[in-house]
Amino acid sequence: MNNRSFSSRLSWRIIGIVSIVFFASFIVNWLVSQYVITNETRSGGLMLALSLLLVAVVGLIIVYFMCRREIRRMTRPVTELSVSALNMAKGNFKANLPEIASKDEMLRLRDSFVYLQNSISDYIGQLKTTRSDNERMESELNVARTIQMGMLNTDFPPQLHAMLKPAKEVGGDLYDFIRKGDVLHIAVGDVSGKGVPASLVMAITRAMLHFVATLDLPLNESVSRINNSVADSNSNDMFVTLFIARINLKTLRMDYCNAGHNPPVIISPDGEPRFLPVKSNLAAGLLEHFPYEDEHIDLEPGTRIVAYTDGVTEAENDSLELYGEDRLMEDIKQLKADMDEETVVKDIYQSVKSFTARHPQSDDITIMSLKV
Repeated sequence: MNNRSFSSRLSWRIIGIVSIVFFASFIVNWLVSQYVITNETRSGGLMLALSLLLVAVVGLIIVYFMCRREIRRMTRPVTELSVSALNMAKGNFKANLPEIASKDEMLRLRDSFVYLQNSISDYIGQLKTTRSDNERMESELNVARTIQMGMLNTDFPPQLHAMLKPAKEVGGDLYDFIRKGDVLHIAVGDVSGKGVPASLVMAITRAMLHFVATLDLPLNESVSRINNSVADSNSNDMFVTLFIARINLKTLRMDYCNAGHNPPVIISPDGEPRFLPVKSNLAAGLLEHFPYEDEHIDLEPGTRIVAYTDGVTEAENDSLELYGEDRLMEDIKQLKADMDEETVVKDIYQSVKSFTARHPQSDDITIMSLKV
């Protein structure tokens, strides 16, 4: 054996026990060895592996619960915000929101919920105020409608009937008739625009019609006075188309003046309808002191006069097609001579409604029928 150190391993079996001897030479004449039983080595390694596995499992369990606790802590505000959002969805817009200590996305999310709560509360407050105002206005409009409809003369003589259907709560159409002995005054008019302003102009016009009817003036002078009155009290540039006539029921002479209105339909006793020829006068209220011209015609006994507003001829269906004068004339041709005037008015109105079907009424509708 020389001076170099060496190492080696020997293994042998002694009485069925496998052993290992490690030995090594470090200096001359010195030898170090280690005797190890194989089974003990394996047993110790197994115990070490089990111990490490146990430590790993326990460590994972500890980490799991720590992570779970931290995640719950971090997500608790989200859960509480979701509960608040559910309460808000049920109508509780003052639901408490969780306090957020951190200055991160969660705080910004909570601030957004606070802004949403305040915005919704303000909107609901405004909505309640608006609804209250609308209900009050609707109530006032219903009263105005009752008053306006009450102004219309419904005490019809046997030879006359009329109807007015406003497009809104109140409207600007008008009809009237005044009988003084054997003289019958009739009028049909249409105020530009709709709603409350039109109804006020309509009331002024109707009052003037009753006033001038008592004066027995020529019709052009009567319309001129109505025109000046409407123009003088008109601050919204509104105007009134008006047809006014005075009929002597004995002589059947009809004096009339048309102020920009749709010409009435004259139906002779033989059933042939035609439009009454009218002069081109301005609508009332457009120009003060306009020189209106009146006209006259001698009627035959049994002649029927149908006056209307443009709510009839300009009624639209779903295809935006107009009812029109041609269709009106065709429907009037179907009327029977022995029909009473109420039936005539209702038949024409039903024809218009059948044409428009479910399309909303866009303008006031007025129809008057008179048979002399």
